[in-house]
Amino acid sequence: MKRVLSSGFAAIFCLVVVACGGGEASNSDDTAAAAPAAAPAAAPAAAEPSGGTLSMPDWMHVDADAKTATIDIVAGETDANNHWNFNGHANGDATIVVPEGYAVTINFSNNDPATPHSLVLIAAGGTMPAMFDDATPAIAGAATSNPTSMTDATTTGSSETINFTAIAGDYDLVCMIPAHAYTGMWIGFEVSASGEAGVRM
Repeated sequence: MKRVLSSGFAAIFCLVVVACGGGEASNSDDTAAAAPAAAPAAAPAAAEPSGGTLSMPDWMHVDADAKTATIDIVAGETDANNHWNFNGHANGDATIVVPEGYAVTINFSNNDPATPHSLVLIAAGGTMPAMFDDATPAIAGAATSNPTSMTDATTTGSSETINFTAIAGDYDLVCMIPAHAYTGMWIGFEVSASGEAGVRM
């Protein structure tokens, strides 16, 4: 009986020692693994604060002599974000930049195979709501018709043109149909006092 208990005790003792030893090795490995993980944390500080350099896409035309900017924006151009995108961009991953005082023309069309969309210029900086209480654009004229309507906004295969004069400031272009901007259907829009123009991505 004593021999059985002693053997059992010895087996348990060995398991405890091995487990503790394994725990120490694991802690040692965890410490070694944690050290390199701290280095990448500094990387975001090196990111460019402006969000990227300006480029001029083929869907944007700026005439400095005439002081005009013509922009073609297609809702649902790709299947990104469930077709809820502008020229393939969503969640603010692109910003259109036009100079202050320019006459802006946006040719808006909807290629989403299933859903109407709208385009409205709003002041930047806020959280996108599930529903917009006020459909008034930040600059007069900078909104498509019936922007909050799930039936009367710009329907699949339809297009609409909006015109407005650019006033310096930071804005967002959003789809105001319920839940669309909230789930990412928005991009940035900047009116530059310094005369910059293009798209920042």
